[in-house]
Amino acid sequence: MEKKVVYRIATIADYDREALYLAEMHTEGWKLKEVTYSNLVVAVKYTFEKCQPEQVSYQLDFYPMKKSERASYLQLFKDCGWEHITDFNGFSYFRKAHSEIESDAEFEIYNDVAGKLDMVKRILIMRMLPILLLFSALLPVFLQSVSGGSSFSWEKFLIVIIHSVLLIVYAIQISYIFWRLSQKWKELSDK
Repeated sequence: MEKKVVYRIATIADYDREALYLAEMHTEGWKLKEVTYSNLVVAVKYTFEKCQPEQVSYQLDFYPMKKSERASYLQLFKDCGWEHITDFNGFSYFRKAHSEIESDAEFEIYNDVAGKLDMVKRILIMRMLPILLLFSALLPVFLQSVSGGSSFSWEKFLIVIIHSVLLIVYAIQISYIFWRLSQKWKELSDK
């Protein structure tokens, strides 16, 4: 069995693009086997295995839960014809062959606006709120380190530069994720 590993940059707000990418890979003869953290800080590691090219719908569901609820959750999707592949970063990955889909509503696990809005809300509350709180807590620490002391030292200068770059990157990433999720929210609310 052949294996292929792909590293991609993906945020929690890009779950719909990720599902499309996985479907494209499957049509090229590579089915998803596993999603894990990579040694590269910003990338996600996707492991694929060789398969017959096929039209398949991939869907991601963000639904963190207790272990006791897990079996019934997965059984519900199995009963609806969705194959559970893996879990990563609070998301469960599912796929379903187009040949098993009987109506347009079966191409997605959430085929109603309310279900899609609930998932976006779960991402905002369970992932973005803690990140925003952490960022808010780190900002005063950074500001204190910048303003403290009047003597110059290269070590302090380098630390301030590194912290500045990291905070800017972090702020850009948080802003992008909030922007993408707000776009999804607006798009779904308008339906």
